[in-house]
Amino acid sequence: MTDPTTNTDNPRPAASFTLADFEAANVILLAHNHPELDTHELGKIFMDARTRSTGQASEALKLVAGICSMMLVPEASGDPYRPMVQWGDGTSSMALEHVPRDATGTLAQLVEQLDNAALRARIADVVWLRDRSKGRQIAIAAVRAYRELPIEVDTWHRYGRAGWHRALQLAKQIRAEDELAAIEATLLEAFFAAAVDPDYGYWALHLVRPLRSERRGGDRIREVAAQLEVVGRQCLDALHTFMAQDYFEAAAEWYEWARDRERQAMMLLLAADAIALQADQGDSAIVRHHWLTKAVEAYRRVSAQFRAQLDVDAKIDALLVKRRATGHAALGEMTAMPWPRVDVTDEIQAAIAHVKGRSPFDALLAFCGLDSAPDIPALRSAAETTLQDSALRALMGASVMADDGRTVETSTPEDGWEAQLVAEMRAIFRQHAGKVALARLQPARDQLRFEQGYRLADFITIATHSPIVPADRARIVGRGLYAGYCGEMGDAMHILMPQFEHIVRHVLQGAEALTAHHKDGLDMEVALANLIDRPQMVEEFGDGLKLAIQAVMCDRAGPNLRNNVAHGLMNEEACESAHALYAWWQVLQLVTETAAAAADPEDQAIDTASQDQRVDPNNPGQ
Repeated sequence: MTDPTTNTDNPRPAASFTLADFEAANVILLAHNHPELDTHELGKIFMDARTRSTGQASEALKLVAGICSMMLVPEASGDPYRPMVQWGDGTSSMALEHVPRDATGTLAQLVEQLDNAALRARIADVVWLRDRSKGRQIAIAAVRAYRELPIEVDTWHRYGRAGWHRALQLAKQIRAEDELAAIEATLLEAFFAAAVDPDYGYWALHLVRPLRSERRGGDRIREVAAQLEVVGRQCLDALHTFMAQDYFEAAAEWYEWARDRERQAMMLLLAADAIALQADQGDSAIVRHHWLTKAVEAYRRVSAQFRAQLDVDAKIDALLVKRRATGHAALGEMTAMPWPRVDVTDEIQAAIAHVKGRSPFDALLAFCGLDSAPDIPALRSAAETTLQDSALRALMGASVMADDGRTVETSTPEDGWEAQLVAEMRAIFRQHAGKVALARLQPARDQLRFEQGYRLADFITIATHSPIVPADRARIVGRGLYAGYCGEMGDAMHILMPQFEHIVRHVLQGAEALTAHHKDGLDMEVALANLIDRPQMVEEFGDGLKLAIQAVMCDRAGPNLRNNVAHGLMNEEACESAHALYAWWQVLQLVTETAAAAADPEDQAIDTASQDQRVDPNNPGQ
């Protein structure tokens, strides 16, 4: 069996197939014998059968297993199927473009023979996306097969949600109004049934998320909003504050769609009340400080039109007083973690082992723990040793040139010993960051992509629960984090660098730092390089993290990622660099760890990815 961690096996199957080939390979029979399995599980069975097959039957099994292995990401409506694994050389496991066009006719015939709804939907959808000449009817077949998927708690995150979302999306794209109405009715019926169940948890909320994403609710939009409000109030009464917050925020969105601005404002207020209670429930100053910040931000989302009516400003003033009292206490709770030093081979294996075999959110937290902010005294000592051992360099100074030949930074003896020392500390850290990116982050990220099934919604959820991410930036930050996870580093850099600057500005403003300068009658926001010099930066982020951010993102002597993105100087090679990967991880670490620190262990709002969704590393057929 082919090892999925290598790319020696060409994912492109043989192009010419007949229906008899699939029958000879027992594809129809294997699917029939396992009607309850989803496509990932079927993919394992097909790949196992392939080890006992030869010739065209083996190629047929390879094709169907490859189609099963692709990840369905309905949030990316223009490109809903992604390869399970992407390798550093640009190749990948089975992708949509690997499906031969001259096989789509036979695959369309195969659809008619399958009684496993998940496989029938997957193949029909792939045929539609790959070859529109097969007609609208194959898309209808995909929609109807998706509609056969069970709406159950146990399978929803594993494949039900993506399938029903894709059915809604596809029906919307082909303007199949009857199918759209049927999907909406089914999801709404399930939602209202779940919302009256005392053990519903987040289940009811999950059921309307596809409708929210595709903005479909028919004439029941206000009814959905009212029911979400009812559930939110019940959660708040029971002090399930995280759950209450999510229901109130969802209700606010649905009331907005219903054009009821007053109820929307009330829902935003109640969501903020829930966040304020989360701060009261916190068992440490760090948690309380973060949630107080989040609560202030949440109250500010209430429209100015209703602020006086809802007494919002008084609530904000009271929280600011509490936040100042917890700020200094939070600093005393922070600790620095030294990084391990091992050779590269062992480091790669250790990084993979560190994230392997964990639950989805634990694996992400483990990934975020693969490095830590530098120990400043130790780094300073190393820089002093380096400069003392390089007397000539210290006397002559140095120049740093960009790839296009521009001199972007210089250092001279006139700068003074301290300036040279700080510059050397950043340089040493950049060397460390580059090694960590290649020896730990890259192999560990590949392992996460292989073993876990994180989706865009998971990263948006984490960003939403992070106290440092402004509420109106959670979705875009989540998209940037997801892009980096998928290996689309160009997208990740161009989303996250400006958004991270805003995160820093947002945190510093919460600490009452001045983040703008006044000139010629204008108040202009300063850039990240200047924000980092604010005294509140060390108070909020720590001196180690401050240096790490500066060294990678806004030091002219380094990759200077923030500046290069802002001025269009980042080419593809720079976006794919080790320092770009490290910068993406820095943002992910901050967002994820602050979300985890602030999370209620009783709730599972953050851990949205299903453990059942993980790929079996011992079965490469997925």
